[in-house]
Amino acid sequence: KTLITPIERLTEGAERVADGDFSHKIEVASRDEIGVLTGTFNDMAQQLKRTLEEVENERTKLGTLFLHMTDGVVAFSRDGSVIQSNPAAEEMLGRTITAEATYEELFGDLLSLEQVLQAPDFLEEERWEGERILQLLLAPFDRDRQGGVLVVLHDVTQQRKTQDMQREFVANVSHELRTPLTNIRSYAETLSDSAG
Repeated sequence: KTLITPIERLTEGAERVADGDFSHKIEVASRDEIGVLTGTFNDMAQQLKRTLEEVENERTKLGTLFLHMTDGVVAFSRDGSVIQSNPAAEEMLGRTITAEATYEELFGDLLSLEQVLQAPDFLEEERWEGERILQLLLAPFDRDRQGGVLVVLHDVTQQRKTQDMQREFVANVSHELRTPLTNIRSYAETLSDSAG
């Protein structure tokens, strides 16, 4: 009874921890090996509880950041199924991204999944989506543990419009500057010919 009762308590405590109940502390009734094991088990359960709380806290922070990003993000598993996506990606692509969506369906027209998985760093592509120009950065992640592919979508429509306006402005200014210089040169040549 001296051996079996503490072992039964440890077993019950282990089952509770396995079910996610970290609040129950097993009473340490002796100072022998079983008492030391019980104390160590209690410490381990508390440490596990703290670690899980920290992980959950970090996950919540990352989830909030991911949800409110202005760039679209879609993560795919190695087989091409969607792991996660954010609202910005859905808005940019103009469609709902469900768990049934695949890489081939969403981005297979640009690069194959295998090409991105084999890429040394990241690959960059552009795509017109309605009136928008999207810059896509496609990169493999977590290769050591059979990760997948991450696609980041950035709306560069305004940036491209600004670049086009800048090019047009430079071309116009350059033309306008050349026109008076041509006139001045021909006047100077006329004056030079007349004087000489």
